[in-house]
Amino acid sequence: MDDDLVCEYDSTWDTESDGDELENTGRSKKTRPAFWSNSSSRNLRAAKDMQNYRHGYPNINEEECPEERMTNLKFYLNEIKSSPDDVSIETFHTEWRTDYKRLERVHSYIQWLFPLREPGVNYMAAELTKKEIQAFRESDEAKSRLLDSYELMLGFYGMQLLNRETGEVKRAENWRERFANLERNMHNNLRITRILKSLGELGFEHFQAPLVRFFLEETLVRKTLSSIKRSVLDYFLFAVRDKRERRKLVRFAFQHFEPKDKFVWCPRKIQKRFKKKSEKQQNSSAGSGESAAQDEGHSPYKNKDGEAASEPKHSKPIADLTDAKKQVDSDSVMRVDSEKHSEGSSEDQEPNPDRVAGSSAGSADCDDSRDVTDHLLCAADSQEEHEETASGTSEDRTVTDSPKRNAPTQSEKIPRPGLMMTSVQSESHEKNATNCNQSNGSEKEEPMDIVDTSS
Repeated sequence: MDDDLVCEYDSTWDTESDGDELENTGRSKKTRPAFWSNSSSRNLRAAKDMQNYRHGYPNINEEECPEERMTNLKFYLNEIKSSPDDVSIETFHTEWRTDYKRLERVHSYIQWLFPLREPGVNYMAAELTKKEIQAFRESDEAKSRLLDSYELMLGFYGMQLLNRETGEVKRAENWRERFANLERNMHNNLRITRILKSLGELGFEHFQAPLVRFFLEETLVRKTLSSIKRSVLDYFLFAVRDKRERRKLVRFAFQHFEPKDKFVWCPRKIQKRFKKKSEKQQNSSAGSGESAAQDEGHSPYKNKDGEAASEPKHSKPIADLTDAKKQVDSDSVMRVDSEKHSEGSSEDQEPNPDRVAGSSAGSADCDDSRDVTDHLLCAADSQEEHEETASGTSEDRTVTDSPKRNAPTQSEKIPRPGLMMTSVQSESHEKNATNCNQSNGSEKEEPMDIVDTSS
């Protein structure tokens, strides 16, 4: 089935000239849209005119042109004046710049400011030739004045040139007033088309896309300049010579044009491709958003720079980490008791009253649990309270022959595999010690041995 939106005068999607990845669009001359523009068809006259310009006017025979005069270049070098207005380029830039009434009323100057290889309504203006175009592109003076003319007309239309290198434009402060004039006087659409073409001829091809993008945003996104929307899509858009930029602009226009089924400025095959790309981008954006939300909600771990890091592969639940911490704390207490027991074997190991009192006070705070780990935690609390009480009064209870043990650091809190704690007491005494609330405060806390089973 033939694509009814394929236009024989639109080479935007052809592959012969640029080797693009796009397959043959099946362009057929049998499909001929209406020659006159309407709301449901492509303006064939506009398409033919713009392709003729983009392809360098193949129907013009340079041999038929008179001897090279380079009239337009001389005008921009301020050597001659325009006809019939008899105005120099410098006078235009100084006296006409903000004279918006004269710029609107007079129609003969536009061909002098923006010459083309095609004729206009002013028969006293000369058309460009290939040699003149080449000489104009090589003249910095002429090109600088051309940009001054461009800025003059942008101001007339309510726009401002932001960058003389890239061609970026934006609304001017008086844009409301100037936009209203642009909507009332439709002949300015022809002027803007001529400006776009002339920029492409005289060395400012890269200025075309920013200006067209501006008009697409105004008409399709901001919903202004509604009366020129059709000219923007039929003429302005297809004045862009850079095929890649033109394709980007067509895609932008399709994305913001409503209703989609009325968009006639590219084949239906291309429209389907645009839709697939848009859906793919939306799905990708949604997926990345969900992934970011999950990472934000389930990544409690951070690296040393404070950035969220992935959870360790062998991380354990919080409850397991708590149990491990309890086991490490009790392990540290048992090692301290064992060291004291071994070092004090040559002297009398009488129970310290403060130690016994601290042990009883610590036991009273324990929960009624049958777990041996809880009992060891109670013993750890008792030992800490005892050491705080006895540090200033019992020098003989402090280990003086070895460095004072500090609280275990973060790296020491990992339990060593292969270690087991066994009691030197009888089985009956071990059972009684598991209940913290039922422990006898007057009993002497027996040291525990650490047996290394890793060997």
